[in-house]
Amino acid sequence: MDLPLPSAVTPATVTVRRGDTLVGLVKAHYKSQGVNVDDRQAFRMALSVARGNGIADAARIQPGQSLRMDALPLGSELAKGETMAAPAVGTPSRSPAATASVSVGARGPAAPSAAQVLANRQATVPVFERTLSRAVERGFIPAADVDQVREKVGRMAREYGFDPDDFARVVLIESDGMNPSASNGRCHGIIQFCGGPGRGAASVGFANNAQEIAKMSVVQQLDLVDRYFQDVGMPRSGARTMGLDDLYLSVLTPAARSLRASDAPLPIQGNQARVLYEGGQRDAPITRRSITQGLMRYAQDRLPTAATQISSQLSQQVSAVSDRVNATATGSNWPSQRQIIAANTVEKP
Repeated sequence: MDLPLPSAVTPATVTVRRGDTLVGLVKAHYKSQGVNVDDRQAFRMALSVARGNGIADAARIQPGQSLRMDALPLGSELAKGETMAAPAVGTPSRSPAATASVSVGARGPAAPSAAQVLANRQATVPVFERTLSRAVERGFIPAADVDQVREKVGRMAREYGFDPDDFARVVLIESDGMNPSASNGRCHGIIQFCGGPGRGAASVGFANNAQEIAKMSVVQQLDLVDRYFQDVGMPRSGARTMGLDDLYLSVLTPAARSLRASDAPLPIQGNQARVLYEGGQRDAPITRRSITQGLMRYAQDRLPTAATQISSQLSQQVSAVSDRVNATATGSNWPSQRQIIAANTVEKP
């Protein structure tokens, strides 16, 4: 879907509006010149815009922020070189009548090296990329499966509107960071599918043999995660609108998502990781606020090399919880819970 054109400050500057993304702004920038660019090229140029504007995390831009676009080649320049790459797999095709012939000229952005691609990923989703590298180092994911894992998590993130970094925070606390064999005897796999009727494993076809999930690879389990997200009614928004608290509650206790206040005690059964409780005390309640703070800090402890980026995101995440619940009326249309609890397999009591 084409995004509306951004408000222009100068011909080479745009002002970010709520819901904008850098990729969408790049597409809108060229659409205003009568040129359509595919997702792959838009992503590459969005990273250039981020670097040119001193933005460390290309996935995080703020409403009201002014962005210079003058580092991008003109639309007319894109028509002078070789034809651009075809859209990535999964990108809706366009008819020849609806799509301009787009190409990259000599002065257009050069194809990035493998090292540059990795550096860009680490700058854009540092927690996810570090978690992925850690999973390979620990033998959870074969190196040959890394691209498939990225693609599957990235697709779910786009469809359900969550941040890949937040998905990494969830699997860090649930399975030590995508350990497919993680199990406490009742719950298994990267998000801890629990066995029994009406539980998480049942929603993906493993009600009576949940332990079989732990024998599957991460790539295979991600397909189950997608099915589970559909089963618990995670909305397919197409925009990044889901916070860390809602993502984790979708895994832990979906019914608790109907309680929107950031400091309201949530009906979560069983002993959970200590960091999820208010003040880190198990005799205190678990709230949306404590979930967000706990998951962020847990990731910071487990991923010291990404600690700077995580620390800078912490206050933004906690503030976003309050902003979001204040803008939402009490109650919601979330479906009834399926996975009552997904017990933590990492932290010892």
